Amino acid sequence: MKVKYKEFALEASREKSLGGWSALYYTIYTPTGYELVSSFEDSDEKVKDKIEQLKEIVDDYLVNPQNYVEKTHFDK
Repeated sequence: MKVKYKEFALEASREKSLGGWSALYYTIYTPTGYELVSSFEDSDEKVKDKIEQLKEIVDDYLVNPQNYVEKTHFDK
């Protein structure tokens, strides 16, 4: 399922993994194309419910973007 939410591209799908079991894959892209979240899980969660969780992540990102920036050894 692909959804646009506040200009962010959300995607969640249930697919067969290479190991043969069902996995839930999900991604969030910012309006500029930055991959904010990309992962998968072995769960029985519905795709629609995962999309709702992704919307909550977008809302949090818009309020607290500093929490989503990975620090490197170059940062002071």
